[in-house]
Amino acid sequence: MNSKNIFRIVLAIIGGEIALIIFATIAQEVLFDGISYNSSPISEIALGGLATFIAAILAGIVARLIIRNKINTVPWGITVLVTVEMTYLILTGKTGDPIWFDILAGASLIIGIWLGFNYPRFLSKSRVTSVKEHSH
Repeated sequence: MNSKNIFRIVLAIIGGEIALIIFATIAQEVLFDGISYNSSPISEIALGGLATFIAAILAGIVARLIIRNKINTVPWGITVLVTVEMTYLILTGKTGDPIWFDILAGASLIIGIWLGFNYPRFLSKSRVTSVKEHSH
């Protein structure tokens, strides 16, 4: 792997993480005035959780657009960053939410990143065509 590829991988990880921070902030702090298990109504938790999941999907798409091909190092890198951040927040008690709530939130971010990063797989016409051909 040459230095240009390494640079693009690092750039995609950083760009995806920055996009995740921006989109999740919009989803949780702008659309809703913060989401908390202890103080938010269940409707805000559900809608805020959905908006945050969509934010993660969008961040995965941003990372994929930066790298322009499927190099799984990128979503793995973002997964590590999300895991480290969630672990830090849980261990330091910064969220004030139950641990299971924080773990589910982190898991939804990770799943959203992977789904967004692999968006071409879900939009590929050739994949749909090949599935139809094999079913006959």
